[in-house]
Amino acid sequence: MAENPLITISIPAYNLGSYLSKTLDSILNQTYQNFEVILVDDASTDHTPDTMAKYADKDQRIHTHYFQSHEGVSKARNYAIDNAKGDIIVFVDGDDLLEPKYLEVMARGLADPSVDLVAVGYNWGWRGGSGTGDQFREVSKTNAYASINRRGGDFGGYTWNKGFKMSIIRDHQIQFDESLDLAEDLLFTADYIFVSHRFLFYPGALYTKVSRSNSIIHSATWEMRSKEQVVRRHIDEMARKMQP
Repeated sequence: MAENPLITISIPAYNLGSYLSKTLDSILNQTYQNFEVILVDDASTDHTPDTMAKYADKDQRIHTHYFQSHEGVSKARNYAIDNAKGDIIVFVDGDDLLEPKYLEVMARGLADPSVDLVAVGYNWGWRGGSGTGDQFREVSKTNAYASINRRGGDFGGYTWNKGFKMSIIRDHQIQFDESLDLAEDLLFTADYIFVSHRFLFYPGALYTKVSRSNSIIHSATWEMRSKEQVVRRHIDEMARKMQP
């Protein structure tokens, strides 16, 4: 990997209101500046597309794409994977906030060619966060996989607190399952960890999850929850098979 790797930041956007500008400001304020943003609007009906256009006009590193119909976050993230120019990709939700060192830590951890994935601490109410410390620690493959279904775990299965290598994603053709509205991130992380070998965790809380009342987590249907449970059972089964 290059000494100063390009990081692709994938952001799906759907009716984010005033949240998106705060997210983008937190990205532009990063200490590590070698990045591109792939910002995909999922047929928003509010002023989200206007916000996207304003920031794209202001910074040429921000690339926009607009879906004509509502397709879901998985398709938006897959669009970013297919069009990424970076060596590293991170998946940021368009209403969340990054601490200034978020990208710097991802680049530093993944600079070691033997490291396949870096996860950082986060703030998300009772679910996790308030991490401290600035030293990486190793996480075994067994523990990394087992943590995917652990709600509130520091490593966890979320994609937004992790940096992934595009070479691994491309070599193994890993994508988000577009039939899922929930747990698509857990399945993506599981598929990635399954084919990877070395993992680092940085305990400092560098990502803040913002809860919105109209987010998919709060408005999920029974069918969405049922599919989520199928995914979680599959991940648990695979984790048991990986036990020594």
